[in-house]
Amino acid sequence: MHPVGPLPASVYWRRRACAVGVALVALLWLTTWMLVPRGSDEPAGTAAQTSQAPPPTTPGAPASPSPASPAPGPGAPDTSAPLPAPAAPGAPPAPAAGSSAGPATPNAGPADETVRPDDTPRPSVQVPQAAPSPPTGPVPCTDAMIEVRAETGQPTYPSDARPELRLVVTNVSGQPCVRDLDGAEQEIAVWSGDGASRLWSSNDCANPSSDDLRTLVPGQPVAFAVTWTGLASEPGCAGERNRVGPGGYRVLARLDRVVSEPAPLLMS
Repeated sequence: MHPVGPLPASVYWRRRACAVGVALVALLWLTTWMLVPRGSDEPAGTAAQTSQAPPPTTPGAPASPSPASPAPGPGAPDTSAPLPAPAAPGAPPAPAAGSSAGPATPNAGPADETVRPDDTPRPSVQVPQAAPSPPTGPVPCTDAMIEVRAETGQPTYPSDARPELRLVVTNVSGQPCVRDLDGAEQEIAVWSGDGASRLWSSNDCANPSSDDLRTLVPGQPVAFAVTWTGLASEPGCAGERNRVGPGGYRVLARLDRVVSEPAPLLMS
């Protein structure tokens, strides 16, 4: 209680007070550090990023929606749906699910059954010795001076084929003659095998008139052809046209009043 030293007693008392004060401050800091809970050692920014990171997802499982994202309202686009893959350059867009690829190609219908000239080269027919033409020029061809023949492109056709049928006119006299080969005077027809009923005629649905006055050279055939659809017909193209069935048929050709012998046609 009585300081001993060369200095005044007040100096020693001040030193003792400072030491006691420092000890009290240290004790107070230690007590506070022990009582208050310790915080995280991580920086504040790192902790905030960790708390906002989405939970890990299992491969193949749908991702959980973020709680902060509001549900899309009516009419709003669904941003969670995957976008379609871009089409390759020049490729047509893929049809939507459930849509039709469009109508199939429509049936083109029956072929044109108009009799047309057939300029396919043909061998000459042997005729009597030619006589000179009169000074006035070639005479008109009488029915006795010409021959009409019916031909088929081939003897047998499938039942669903379109046979080619021909009318061939030949001057079988010995001198040139003039004949009008008007289309309205021509006819190619298909008859039943027994010749009892006519099934189709080139004049039923198409019978164009034409001015075709020709000088027929003796022995030189002149041909006309038509593509038959294989459908039966009636005069004026009336009624429904039905396909004829397999079987044997007769083809006849006519120029005005001159009719050919029948040519066989087999539809198998």
